[in-house]
Amino acid sequence: MRDTMGIIVANNDKIPPITDIRAISALPIAGSYRIIDFVLSNMANAGITNVGLITEANYSSLMDHVKSGSPWDLDRNNQGLNIVPPNLDALDYGKSRGNLDMLAGARSFMNKSNQTYVILSLGNAVYNIDFEDVVEKHIENQSDITVVYKDMTGAEESDLSRFTLINLDENNRVVDIEAKPQYPNSSYASLEIYVMEKALLEGIIDEGISRGDHDFIKDSLSKKLQGMIITGYKFDGYCDIIDSLKSYFENNMVFLDKEHRAELFNLENPVYTKNKDLSPTVYGHDAVAENSLVSNGCVIEGTVINSIISRGVVIKKGAVVKNSIIMQDSVIGENVNLDYVVFDKEVTIDKDKTLIGQRSYPVPIAKGAKV
Repeated sequence: MRDTMGIIVANNDKIPPITDIRAISALPIAGSYRIIDFVLSNMANAGITNVGLITEANYSSLMDHVKSGSPWDLDRNNQGLNIVPPNLDALDYGKSRGNLDMLAGARSFMNKSNQTYVILSLGNAVYNIDFEDVVEKHIENQSDITVVYKDMTGAEESDLSRFTLINLDENNRVVDIEAKPQYPNSSYASLEIYVMEKALLEGIIDEGISRGDHDFIKDSLSKKLQGMIITGYKFDGYCDIIDSLKSYFENNMVFLDKEHRAELFNLENPVYTKNKDLSPTVYGHDAVAENSLVSNGCVIEGTVINSIISRGVVIKKGAVVKNSIIMQDSVIGENVNLDYVVFDKEVTIDKDKTLIGQRSYPVPIAKGAKV
């Protein structure tokens, strides 16, 4: 798919305190990966060799992770992975007023690219999608814009309200768009993946900015329903957008399920990440590990159950970690009891402490905290 480029929008939505120093796209997931790895890998697996990553704020961790794009074969002299810094002219107190402003900052990058088609996606989603098939269907249907969506029939209203929802007619044409409605009228959730010709996207951006618009969905796409052919592409696999502490926790726990893990880490469409060479994890004589993902470089002397453990974590004797996410280089003291917690990097909790949250709201601890 050398005639298709990719644009990833890494916006600055907040999940405090774990996004105080980083974008959601840079959050660890499944122990050794970052959220951005999924969309980048999907693009790489589709043969896309020109990708623009649009940043907004707190992007140093994201840039450190992706760097030249080597893990995704995007470290190229010509095109490859391009980090697009914030559009300073569009910032309002350090934050952009909408994703249309962020896209405007990438106009120069798009103008220099020679591909015909573009895949536009957010950088905060978990899925393994065949982007090549999406583009092929887009061309076959002669669509102006294709929207990738998930049928969430049966989901609660509160869950549907997290998404941009679309309505389709009998010809699979989008006839209505609702951006995170309080009272949903559809169960078709957009995954915020859009395929179109690059020239069309450039025109939409220029028109929107000239009119003082800021939101790609509310201000631009919803106004094109009558004049353009906007069609849906249904994706039936596992997919979700991470936009809250609850969704971050749940999407980590998904990887403890064998079937979901096999689907998301599909060997035919592998997920790549930045490699860190660490020694294997050491398990003590009394260590217990059940239904958990434990990364390299850890020392496990206590008990780990239904948890995600990142690199370099130390869990001392007598400690019990259940239903939790522990990020890199954290230290869990002796006889500590943790249940439904999310520890950022380099957290230290002294011995004999207890922290218990709930699945609907796990207890988050900021980076470097001492408890």
